[in-house]
Amino acid sequence: MINQKKIAVAIPTKNNIRTIEETLKSIKGLSDYLLIIDSGSTDGTIELCETYGAEIIAKDWPGMVKQRQLCIDSCRDYDWILLLDSDESIDEELKHAIQNVVAVNDSSFDAYAFNRKIWFLDGWLHNVFQPEFRLRLVRGGVAKVEGKGEEGKGGHDRIEVKGKVGKINGTCKHDSWVDTADMMNRYVELGKRAALYDPKPTTKINLLINPLSAFIKQYFIKGGIKDGHRGFVASAGCAAGTLIKHLLKISNKNRE
Repeated sequence: MINQKKIAVAIPTKNNIRTIEETLKSIKGLSDYLLIIDSGSTDGTIELCETYGAEIIAKDWPGMVKQRQLCIDSCRDYDWILLLDSDESIDEELKHAIQNVVAVNDSSFDAYAFNRKIWFLDGWLHNVFQPEFRLRLVRGGVAKVEGKGEEGKGGHDRIEVKGKVGKINGTCKHDSWVDTADMMNRYVELGKRAALYDPKPTTKINLLINPLSAFIKQYFIKGGIKDGHRGFVASAGCAAGTLIKHLLKISNKNRE
């Protein structure tokens, strides 16, 4: 039997038993190799991934930039690498689109992006944060992960390639938040990280203006108002997260 190295799927994990099975089910039959880079799961995540034939690499969490780069480097021998988070899954349309990319293997493209949509409070956010294209399908050995601040620890990790990037149809489901409290806890953590590592300066004016601007953008300009109650909560959470980030950055600056 020929050892196929057409496509690998790589996923960083840590205690993601709530969402990882949907991720694994959505990619079943897609990849020639499934890699899980785990940072100390104790909730059954590793054991579940093993039942799907995954290879597990244990690696302490160094931040998303380094961990995603490790995913890419560990799969560099494959024609294509699909990079997912443990709270992301792909629909059938996107799965077929990825399979088509692999089959055609157009040498003029180094990567493809697809749209990610948030699932929140038992329903879709069809407008908040939309569209949200993420470059996640890359040719093996060509991609580099970047981020803000020292070693990318300021967040906003992104995958960069030198060649041409295409877009493919379908939806990546992002089931990031358990509920509103979880959403706010995540924003606090992101705010702490930005305060420590994001080099972009902030002022008291930002503290006053940016949260309101964030709400207006998501709720009115993006159309979160059409997402009903969950659209209002998500837009308000975005505004609160923006407030937290600037408040923590100003607080850290004043202590220096």
